[in-house]
Parts: sequence; C-alpha cells; structure tokens
Amino acid sequence: MPAEPPARPLLRIALLGRGRMGRLIERLAPAHGAVTVLRLDGSNNRAAAGLTREALRGADVAIDFSTSDAVMSGNLERLCHLGVDTVIGTTGWDDGREELLECARQSGIGLVHGANFSVGVNAFYLVAAAAARAMARCNGYDLAAFESHHRGKRDAPSGTALRLIEEVRAAGWSGEIDVTSQRTGHVPGTHELRWDSEADTIAIRHEARSRDGFARGALAAAHWIRGRPGVYDFSECWQRVAAGGGDRVARGPGGGDGL
Repeated sequence: MPAEPPARPLLRIALLGRGRMGRLIERLAPAHGAVTVLRLDGSNNRAAAGLTREALRGADVAIDFSTSDAVMSGNLERLCHLGVDTVIGTTGWDDGREELLECARQSGIGLVHGANFSVGVNAFYLVAAAAARAMARCNGYDLAAFESHHRGKRDAPSGTALRLIEEVRAAGWSGEIDVTSQRTGHVPGTHELRWDSEADTIAIRHEARSRDGFARGALAAAHWIRGRPGVYDFSECWQRVAAGGGDRVARGPGGGDGL
C-alpha cells in the first residue's frame, strides 16, 4: 500500500491589506494549511512602518493585497531588506515595477507577483494567445477588449486586461485594440476578447463567479515560494505552483536570513 504524502508544514502568513481580498485570504487560510500571524493595513503600516524585524519574526511569507501606493512606498523594499518571501497580488504599481523587482532579485528573497492569481484566468491567457495567433492571419477583423469589475477597484484597465493585451500582441496581433473598462456593483471580474467582422464575431470570455479562486491561487503561491529564491510572475509559474513541490533553499524562521 503506497505511503501517504507528507503533510505540508503550517504556513505562517503576514497579511498586508485588509480589503476584500485580504479578509478572504485570512478566512480561507486555515483550510489551505496556513495561519495569519500578522495583519497590517493603512492604519498600522503607513510608509511600511509596521514591517519591523520583530513583527515579522514569526512569519514565513508575506501576502500583499494592499494598494499600489503601499507597495511602492516601502512595503516590498522593506520585505526585501528583511529577507521575507512575498506574494504580491496588488496591481497598479507598474511605475515602480522594474526597480522593485530588481531589488527583490538582489535581496535573494522569493517573490511571486501577478495581475491575477486565478488558475482559470491564467489558462485563459493561453487561450487568448492561441486565438490571437490564428486571428492575426485573418483579414477584416477588429479586436475589442472588455473588462468589468466592482466599483471599488481603482485601476483601469485592470492588470489582467493589460496582461491579456500583452499576450495578444506577443502572439502576433498588430492591429488596433479597442479597450473598454467598467466599474460597477460587485462584479469580481469579467474579461472578454471579441474579434468582429462583417461576416461573423468570435469571442472568448472569462467570468469569475467569486474571489475565492484568486485567494486560493495566492495561498498556493505562498506555499510554493516559501524558501524558493527568485522572482516569478504568476502567469509564468502557475502550473508549477498548482503542482507544488520542487527544490527549495533551506532558510531560517521568518522566511530569510535577515530575520
């Protein structure tokens, strides 16, 4: 009889951001082998003041679903300095992205960042790229991209929409892309690409039913990045994250040598 696989060690999370996603991650964490040991938001972490060596001593991984301003004004730089492996699901920090990602590379921490931590959305990127490769060889079509989110989402177009456009361009689509964003109600997230011609319309669409898929992906990424140096875009490593396992570099408690 085959032996059961060993249970994953309990993951201790420092949670940055207490909005919809932060609260959901905290609620789902116990069912995914994790416990929240530190909670920070704008009230106790202005300019990354709450990210101290002592506060983070018991944390294995930080999960940041705060704001773009918080990421750029000190959160990631401080986590790099303290050697804490990190997952960032916050979007809208493109202006400081390259500098901060280089900081993470130089620090030796493990970092997973992404516009969308849903496994379904990342599969949708592959579908979009395949469709774009096919449609790039067809004349007479116009392309429109549509995305809709809840009224509280600040960035528009969404990070996921921008990533879809990148995938479409990389696959060979050189024509114009008409992009529409909508912010209304409580929509978790809808993204659609639509090729239209006089003869017909071809559309592909992803619609999130809830935010649970985003939270589960972020928790899986947190398990995967623990003790794994390097900077990873979730859209490029999501299949490995879903599979789990892989070699890791042993590090001390707190996620890095800096604690």
